[in-house]
Amino acid sequence: MRAVMGGRSPNLCRRRRDAGLRPRARARGNRAEVQSTPHRIDLMDATINGARIHYERAGAGLPLVLLHAGIADVRMWEPQIGAFAHQFDVIAPEVRGFGSSELPPERWSPIADILGLIERLHLKPVHLIGCSLGAMLAIDFALEHPDRISKLVLVGPAIGGANFGTKYPEVFAEAKAAEESGNIDAQNLAEMHLFLDGPRRRRGYVKEPLRDLFLKMNRPNLRIDWESAPSPDLNPPAAERLHEITAPVLVIVGDEDVPTIFDAVDLLMEKVPHAKKAVIHDSAHLPNLEHPEEFNRLVLDFLLAD
Repeated sequence: MRAVMGGRSPNLCRRRRDAGLRPRARARGNRAEVQSTPHRIDLMDATINGARIHYERAGAGLPLVLLHAGIADVRMWEPQIGAFAHQFDVIAPEVRGFGSSELPPERWSPIADILGLIERLHLKPVHLIGCSLGAMLAIDFALEHPDRISKLVLVGPAIGGANFGTKYPEVFAEAKAAEESGNIDAQNLAEMHLFLDGPRRRRGYVKEPLRDLFLKMNRPNLRIDWESAPSPDLNPPAAERLHEITAPVLVIVGDEDVPTIFDAVDLLMEKVPHAKKAVIHDSAHLPNLEHPEEFNRLVLDFLLAD
């Protein structure tokens, strides 16, 4: 199972889309007020460390980087990019092999790619938001490059070097069996139940259009050839170094997520005593999609606080 358990301007493929009506936020006192307004998003490509990396960018202000989950791509941030763009310069890249980003056969490092993109865009210390796999990468990046981080938001986090999946074989049995049989469609459906519905809620609990979006985002990811994927960047791994995190941290978790995520959250709260936790009720592994207004307000309140 995947992780859940300087110089010239970049060579850009410039496209634009209208983000439609999305929540807009502005600071009011110590709380963010959410409003709706259209916002333009630029779709771009940049060559980073020899690979074409796709990313979306919108807004102006302090830089805010969004890292997607391993069951998704940049589309998972649809309700957030426009909302956050009224306060921040939002950059949402796709990890190599995901979405429209290339996966060349040579060895590579996702942390080096994140750093490369930040340097290519000349970004100041960034706010970094990651979900699941993206949260694991955000943690590793914060440990390797603490001077590049302003604040961290970790959503349904995985943690490098922490393997909680073996504690819950029954939870992942269906998805594992489908994976081992090579039945991608069955695996996609099983993972949709696990991560979109959540293992304790009935199949089909989460309605359209999120089900169709999940299947479209996740299915190509099941075909990714990870032979060129990197070994863990950190030695010792992040699970043994969490106490080194100095940036302000907000951990967000859905109360219907898979149990491995609750174990990861407990470890984070134990080892990073200054971290704050927020639980979004009636949501599983992608609370930003199930309850976008609540999620956006939590994030903006945290990022805009002194």
